[in-house]
Amino acid sequence: LLTALVTLFCLPEISFAEKIIVYSAVYPPYQIDHDGKLTGINTEIVRAIFQYSDVPFEIKYVPWSRAQKYVGNDSQRNSAIYCLGRNEQREQKYKWVGVYFYQKVSFLTLKNSGVRIDGLDDVKKYVIGLVRGDATTQQLMSQGYIGKYEIVRDDILNIKKLFKKRVQTIVTSELAAKYIAKENGFDPNQIESQYEVATVGFNLALSKKTSNEIWSKLHSSLNILLDNGTIEKIIDKWR
Repeated sequence: LLTALVTLFCLPEISFAEKIIVYSAVYPPYQIDHDGKLTGINTEIVRAIFQYSDVPFEIKYVPWSRAQKYVGNDSQRNSAIYCLGRNEQREQKYKWVGVYFYQKVSFLTLKNSGVRIDGLDDVKKYVIGLVRGDATTQQLMSQGYIGKYEIVRDDILNIKKLFKKRVQTIVTSELAAKYIAKENGFDPNQIESQYEVATVGFNLALSKKTSNEIWSKLHSSLNILLDNGTIEKIIDKWR
């Protein structure tokens, strides 16, 4: 028995695989926390990717800026993040596994609010609700399109502020905004899209120190699940 144990722990190709901690933030219907049960479109997709690749993992929701800090700054080894837009500022901070889903991002307002946004030059006329660490927020600010704004940790707070008229417009997915509004007792039909900013790809990415072997497994699994329709079936469940 002793010989067997020594042999087991000395073989370099046999190891107890380290669990990947996978971070994201609450963002219904993409990431949902039902009393500790983590679900949603993105979460189900990412769970399927990890399970198919046979890489041990645990999903955790934290504030969005914290998730990026944990993974992008390599403060936690063997970590991942999802629902992440890819841009120039983030390019060198992560190992990009790939895009699994696309969403349209728009400036949203309440109907009959008097707010009119026909282009980015109109945005400075209004108080806009933004999410800290969001890719679209970073892009709009860097390009000088943002005037007065209030910034919060997630879209749930922004939706509440929009209905309470503390901000006049927000920039996010219309699907997400209407879902969040309904879940929080507001009329989702009062939300309207004023101007589409971009189509954003949701990425799964790893910390730079995570092994290339894990990246390869996840990357291959993502492509297989895209090709065989598994990811599309998950998305269809939430339409």
